[in-house]
Amino acid sequence: MDNVFGLAFLALIPTVLGAVGLHSYRKYRAARHLQESGVETEGLCTSLSWHEDDVSVRFTYTLPDGTEHSADSSPIRRLEVARGDTLRIVYAPASPDTAELATLLDSSVRFHRTVVACLAPLTVVFTVWFVASTIAVAVA
Repeated sequence: MDNVFGLAFLALIPTVLGAVGLHSYRKYRAARHLQESGVETEGLCTSLSWHEDDVSVRFTYTLPDGTEHSADSSPIRRLEVARGDTLRIVYAPASPDTAELATLLDSSVRFHRTVVACLAPLTVVFTVWFVASTIAVAVA
């Protein structure tokens, strides 16, 4: 019975790695999509949200048809923005609520690509290890 609980606990390792990797992959694809087909415009910083050492920028921007949208940036370490500042924004024309600060797109793509590149092999290794351990316990 102890083996079952141990295996259940071990199953969490590839599950968590896979979930974090999938989340990062989705963020990577969204940033790449904005790089490839996003439209750049001006926006206005409306507020700043602090999360430990990082800050997210809340900004609003107006589309060519006059509709106003708002979004939050990815967390950044250095505060280079103040409330009321004009910012360069990139938004997805098909989904205007999807937007990011233009200056963060390259670093976002690099960060999420690195996370995926590191977690993918680890997830595979831990999954193979888990399956092998499960088979070994079932045979024993």
